[in-house]
Amino acid sequence: MVFRELASATRTVRRFNESASVALEDLLEIIGTASLAPCASNLQRLRYSIITGERERDQVFQGLGWAGYLSDWQGPGEGERPRAYIVISSPAGEDRSFTGIDTGIAAAYIVLAARNKGLGCCILLSFSRERVAEIACTPDLRPELVIAIGYPGEEVILDNYTGSIKYYRDSAGRHHVPKIPLAELIVKET
Repeated sequence: MVFRELASATRTVRRFNESASVALEDLLEIIGTASLAPCASNLQRLRYSIITGERERDQVFQGLGWAGYLSDWQGPGEGERPRAYIVISSPAGEDRSFTGIDTGIAAAYIVLAARNKGLGCCILLSFSRERVAEIACTPDLRPELVIAIGYPGEEVILDNYTGSIKYYRDSAGRHHVPKIPLAELIVKET
């Protein structure tokens, strides 16, 4: 797949095909790809937890916030939940100057690698740190992001920006994501 096509196909998925399991080998390969990402001073401080057990997935799910712009939607229902989570963590108590940047870069590698395998992801920053830490971390680690992973159970459509960046669902349940055109993103060209 050409990289631009992969990037275009890598959309946030919030409803999954819960009946399709995700292979551990795929999750390990995806995290292996993230481990190749550049990071500040090559410190490689990020650590990853794979959550696939049903009980643990349910516990993580209870601590997640799914879609800020869909205020009347509380997250995926039965049969639509992710089959796995990857939790990105960093050392607790250390200098956090570049942690957010490193985490964002690693998350981008994860979602692209997952999409390349036909999987969908939702990067979640709205979560209960305490709940997720109990399940996914050791005492010396702090959870930074939760990434829900599974086979997509919804259609996501990129729309042309028409004045609002808010994503929405149409009457057929398709998820629409407005994107600002490139010409409006370029500030200066010299």
